[in-house]
Amino acid sequence: MKLPDHEQQELDEIERRLAEDDPKLAAKLTRPAPKVPRRTMVVGGLLALHVIGLLFVMAGVTTSSVVLVAVGACVVLGVFGGFAVRVWREREKQV
Repeated sequence: MKLPDHEQQELDEIERRLAEDDPKLAAKLTRPAPKVPRRTMVVGGLLALHVIGLLFVMAGVTTSSVVLVAVGACVVLGVFGGFAVRVWREREKQV
């Protein structure tokens, strides 16, 4: 639905003043929001790596392969370590 001309002019004027007063906010408002937040992508990636590590461990146990079990265990422990470091860094930023 199209706005009347005087309302559109008022909105254009508000937008122009906002861009002059706070250019960072104006840029942020005009930029499209990401579809999936970064934090969700990171957590999803960590969970996927964890599942892959568990699959390696299961495959190693099934085939009696020490190498596969060791690789899977390293991946699983690495995910926990990466998650712990991420949480620790976020808490350090807050302090």
